[in-house]
Amino acid sequence: MTAEQYLQRAFLLARQANPKAIRPNPFVGAVVVSENGEIAGEGFHQKAGEAHAEVIAIHQAIGHGAKLDTCTLYVTLEPCSHTGKTPPCTDLIIKHRIPRVVIGSMDPNPLVSGARILQENGVIVEKLLMPDMVALNDTFNINQIQKRPKYVLKSAITLNGKIADSSGKSQWISNEESREHVHQYLRTAADAILTTAKTVLRDNATMNIRVKDQPEQELSLIIFDRNLALLEKKHHHHSVFYTRNQSKIYLVTDKTGITTELPYVEIITIPVQHGLFDLEMLHKELLKRNICQVLIEAGGSMNAAMMDAKAVDEIYTFLCPRILMDNAAINQFNSSQIQPMDDAIRLQLLESMTIGEDILLRHKVIH
Repeated sequence: MTAEQYLQRAFLLARQANPKAIRPNPFVGAVVVSENGEIAGEGFHQKAGEAHAEVIAIHQAIGHGAKLDTCTLYVTLEPCSHTGKTPPCTDLIIKHRIPRVVIGSMDPNPLVSGARILQENGVIVEKLLMPDMVALNDTFNINQIQKRPKYVLKSAITLNGKIADSSGKSQWISNEESREHVHQYLRTAADAILTTAKTVLRDNATMNIRVKDQPEQELSLIIFDRNLALLEKKHHHHSVFYTRNQSKIYLVTDKTGITTELPYVEIITIPVQHGLFDLEMLHKELLKRNICQVLIEAGGSMNAAMMDAKAVDEIYTFLCPRILMDNAAINQFNSSQIQPMDDAIRLQLLESMTIGEDILLRHKVIH
């Protein structure tokens, strides 16, 4: 097998991790290969606070009687060099005198200088950087570099870009298969849904995870609710107020000194400047709560505000075979600002697929 093939094996191992179980950590897979090319040990990071991929692979290789001082370690991400909940992987590599390490992607965390430390201790380090391995940790990279969650915006639109009629009704623009796709992939991958009190009160949606033939799963909510309307008892019959054991409802407001008796509701106070919430502060508050990836399911005004703040990384658009010929119908991005064509936000198409009669377009936002 070639170095690329060993790294690909490590990559497939890394992908087996549940992203919510490892956050805020990245996906990592590792393979220890003997001098005759046999895989002596392998592993992937499975849970935050527990053994890293390199540790699992090295200990497995030791259990198989491998001579580590003649082996090569293939790892999808640069080994860590700082002490967190676990010791540095670089220490273990150096301790067992592994002579060669091949790395598939570099860690953007400024605390990590694993490649340099290994080289300083006589280890041969080869960087065989592979795009798939960088992309696998897109959420982690955004968290580290931009100091905010990754934001994914989802909309179902008519052929002429409308997400609801003039009364706000949007049920149903997309087909059932598209809605199932949202639950199975987008909501399942997210740590929380971001929306507004207006959307919650209008749609009375549960906003949890419902996948066919599986029990319903809780999902945290981040709700912009400046006036804290949802704290009024008359609204507590809404579907989002189901009994929560593992998730929370975060109400974002600029009001201070407000408390609630609901155990699963937490108020996040964020200042408002020029009529807009300070999103930089919100980003920090969410990361502190280990909310690393957010799915935006909101109305046109919130969609536009998040785009204007350059806080959207990917857009999933379900283009549906309907037309709303009403100028008062709600646009996917509902903004009153004047924007010349030269200032249009650029997108990169990452994926497209047909779901029944709907077309799913996945774009990366070019900032």
